[in-house]
Amino acid sequence: MDQREVLAAWEKFVERGALSSDLRSSVAASWQRSRNHHVTVDRARAPLVADAELFRRRAKHASLRHAARCALDNSKTFLRDANSIMILTDPSGLIIDTQGDDRVIDAGRAVHLEHGGRWSEADIGTNAIGAAIAESKPVQIRGAEHFCSEVQRWTCAAVPVHDPSDGELLGVVDISGPASTFNPQSLALAVAVGHHVEGVLAQSIRQEREELLCRFLAKRAQWSNDECIVLDRRGTILHATERALNAIRHDQHGIHDDAPTRFLKTVPFDEWPGRLNELLPNASFNLVKNERSGIGAIVVLHARRRQLATHQSAQKSRLVPEHRETTGPSSARKDLRLETPSVPGAAAGFVARDPAVRAVVRQVETAAARKMPILIRGETGTGKEQLARHAHAASGRTGAFIPVNCAALPESLIETELFGYAEGAFTGARRGGAIGLVKEADGGTLFLDEIGDMPVALQAVLLRLLDDWTVRPVGGVRSKVDVFLVSATNARLDKVVAEGRFRSDLLYRLNTLEVTLPRLRDRSDFDAIVRHLLDAIDPSCEIAPADIAHLATRPWPGNIRELRNVLARFTIAGADGASSETPREDVVLHAPEAASGSLHDTHRARILAVYTETAGNVSETARRLGVSRNTIYRALGQKRPE
Repeated sequence: MDQREVLAAWEKFVERGALSSDLRSSVAASWQRSRNHHVTVDRARAPLVADAELFRRRAKHASLRHAARCALDNSKTFLRDANSIMILTDPSGLIIDTQGDDRVIDAGRAVHLEHGGRWSEADIGTNAIGAAIAESKPVQIRGAEHFCSEVQRWTCAAVPVHDPSDGELLGVVDISGPASTFNPQSLALAVAVGHHVEGVLAQSIRQEREELLCRFLAKRAQWSNDECIVLDRRGTILHATERALNAIRHDQHGIHDDAPTRFLKTVPFDEWPGRLNELLPNASFNLVKNERSGIGAIVVLHARRRQLATHQSAQKSRLVPEHRETTGPSSARKDLRLETPSVPGAAAGFVARDPAVRAVVRQVETAAARKMPILIRGETGTGKEQLARHAHAASGRTGAFIPVNCAALPESLIETELFGYAEGAFTGARRGGAIGLVKEADGGTLFLDEIGDMPVALQAVLLRLLDDWTVRPVGGVRSKVDVFLVSATNARLDKVVAEGRFRSDLLYRLNTLEVTLPRLRDRSDFDAIVRHLLDAIDPSCEIAPADIAHLATRPWPGNIRELRNVLARFTIAGADGASSETPREDVVLHAPEAASGSLHDTHRARILAVYTETAGNVSETARRLGVSRNTIYRALGQKRPE
């Protein structure tokens, strides 16, 4: 069937009135765009990108994937026997996630309706994903409405997902299935899921902005005489002094742009230091990260540095990564933790007053000095990564500390992720290639976390690496690396080995020294850990010994990580003079009057976050927070208008 015959059949289909006028117009416009893209009706399947390119796209759109994860996971249940699948694409129409009926997922591979398939109109003609991108609205395409004959066996309903902060297209949610099992509710379901994803993204943006402002206010005293700018991950200015804004505009060569930093939204977070240095060469930058990704930056235009700039034009800005910054402990607490050498990636200190933990630390330090592979065992939250970072510092190695979550590495991309690739190794490869995680750890430490969940394919790759410590990037040449190896697991490896899910020969290579961190409830230095964590969260807070004793009675299944989160909640509750727990279960944290008042700063950060969301609307900010407008004005340091 040639294109003329398909077009003739389409015209007859329209004449029969089988479509509403709006849908006829939408589909007809899509067909015309398909013809303009020179797509032929006999195109059998969508283009498919290489695994490395798919991995890059999925990493780039990690926030979108995270926001859609719950909906996709749920779809596995309610679409399992519905002859349908749910699909998530990036803004170009490239499929980055699928879930649903396994039979339909398998059938979709025939036309590359699968991970890595490109479904824009330019790639495969009229389809719901491509039309939703082109028209920026929900679209449903049934059977013969598709442009390419092979795809006419499908029915698809798609809705675009937009960034709640600026409306930028982030991707598409699509529900697809065989045309013979068309469900008229698919479009409504797709729209509902799209709204859910946008809601999750909006909540994530609010939380990240609030966290940024909290970090800024907690450290504001360090820069009391300096000009500061707080930027979120999208390059939005959340807070800035007037002089700082003028400095940005001056360095923009006189261009008075209301959002001179908005370009950062499209810049990979690891490239922010260079781009910020270009924008403000005489400033310093504190990059702020959470557990998943970078969330923004605090830019500081130091007063003294500005004065020296005219005499020292060659002065360079310095990068101060957020995870390397620590709050200096009081002299009374220095004996609570082991101090670490000042090397890149050093830990902020590891509490080791408990005799068993102290013995573990001594063993680790000895093994690290000899570059012996170390295996750290312990329950989730016991501080395995912190001990690994201490081992890296104790080793005296000047290279980087590179953590790798073994359970999160996709099997199809293991070698690319670990060993990198050369420039031009595949279509879409990054200019200059990528060196890979092992090469990044050259001269430093490679930390393999969650090795008990390591895919079998990764185990084989790792064994080859341990044989000769030689890496070969995809499309590149072999080279030697010098790496100190530390591993960690919360699994019973003897059981995993017995079940055949972990290679015993690999285990023997990883555990030259094997140590186990005890559970929090089994440690004798609970009070020292509480004070150490509290000192890092908010140095101005005090906690009564009776309250520490009360906390010590809890089982703490999440160990130190759970304790840290509980203390953080208490410090926030303390800003309002109340606890987040029931009255008798209170643990009271006090901020002395002579202290910096950072508890109140945390409360103020919440107000500033909502004030930013409402575009400076004081009344709306007060309504959302359930406080008076006077409270908002006080937090902003303003007088209420008469």
